Amino acid sequence: MHRIVSKRELAPKIKLLEIEALEVAEKAKAGQFVILRIDDKGERFPLTVVDWDKKKGTITLIFLEVGVSTERLGALKVEDEIVDVLGPLGNPSHVKQYGSVCVIGEELVLPLRFRLPEPSKRQAARLSL
Repeated sequence: MHRIVSKRELAPKIKLLEIEALEVAEKAKAGQFVILRIDDKGERFPLTVVDWDKKKGTITLIFLEVGVSTERLGALKVEDEIVDVLGPLGNPSHVKQYGSVCVIGEELVLPLRFRLPEPSKRQAARLSL
């Protein structure tokens, strides 16, 4: 079981959750995702890991409530628990040395502000969001 540590509503139907997931937090890299299952009867669905804290053993997820599962996830409260958090999955983001990094996007791209791939922090002469 994975306890919800904190929850914020960023905009209507857009939620941020911080969840206890020690094994995921220890291995997560920018661009990876997890598969969640809220309870024993729920479906499995993917969400991108936007931040993690190895010391606290938590991961941060931001999602838009667009279907039954994400609406049920959004209805959970702090201290509620999620049955399964599987991950980290997927290939980490890879950033080549170009000298500057510019991120352009709409509101749902803002999670990139939490964690950019480590090489981009070291290699970029200038970062623009």
